[in-house]
Amino acid sequence: MKKYLFILGNCPELAKEELKSLLKFNELLFKPPVLVLETDANIPFDRLGGTVKAGEVISDSIISELKKFPKVDFGVSTYGEKLPNLVAIKKELVASGIKARFVLPKEGTELSSVVIKKQMLVEFVVAYGFTAKTIWVQDFEDWGKRDYGRPQVEAHVGMLPPKIARMMINVSQGKNILDPFCGVGTILMEGCELGLKMTGSDFDLRQVERSKENLASFNMTADVFVADARKVDVHYDAIVTETDLGPRLGLDQLYLDCFKNWLGKVKTIVIALPSLNVVDKICAMGYTLISGPFIYARPQAVIKRHICAFTYGTH
Repeated sequence: MKKYLFILGNCPELAKEELKSLLKFNELLFKPPVLVLETDANIPFDRLGGTVKAGEVISDSIISELKKFPKVDFGVSTYGEKLPNLVAIKKELVASGIKARFVLPKEGTELSSVVIKKQMLVEFVVAYGFTAKTIWVQDFEDWGKRDYGRPQVEAHVGMLPPKIARMMINVSQGKNILDPFCGVGTILMEGCELGLKMTGSDFDLRQVERSKENLASFNMTADVFVADARKVDVHYDAIVTETDLGPRLGLDQLYLDCFKNWLGKVKTIVIALPSLNVVDKICAMGYTLISGPFIYARPQAVIKRHICAFTYGTH
């Protein structure tokens, strides 16, 4: 089996759960944001929402790896380790007849995905006794297009980030997914990007129209309609959704009424809740909490997302 080192994003516990949903592996180390694992599976890197970059753990030294190139631009990111002497590495490469240039991190000890990709660097990650050569970085431009390039956004209400939506979808393992609080369509778009069958509903006609416009702007297709999540017909293998996170009274009862409607009709529910107040009551209905809660919040956010995955009955 090969060993890989992952650098996870802003919700590392959820990112690890995403990986567990997509492949079998043995965990060797988990010190967020670093995850080291071994697997013989093909890793679906471009499906991932929670991984910033990944590398294959090497047994040779960084110098030995770099000497395989006649000319090389390189850099090193470190976690829990001192930065190697890059000047000395460059001198040894030049003495061997290799043209070499190194790039230092602008801040801290980590090179950003933007720098790695735009400067086409050969990067190594040294973390907690492991050294890996980076083999994949997240496509930041693609994510940016779907996050900031869609025509309808609602930044003032704190939209679910596309990467969190992608992780939630992957954790659900669903192929035919309903989002009954679809809002502006973030979850729908990420599911469509993965080639899944997506359906969305919302109590608010304006939100349904916004979802449709966002989907159309990326030539994506999903069935989207007006419906009350407490009454919507459920014939899907998964529900992936973020409920209303607002401060209005009575929201806990809304969530409970929704779970009553979904009872026994769907295999998996992955949901972002503003608190854990209702989790025990949901489980008392016969649901099982199979993973989470995973807490995600932007800096200075008042309301945190508690992402939970439920199944009905025993798991």
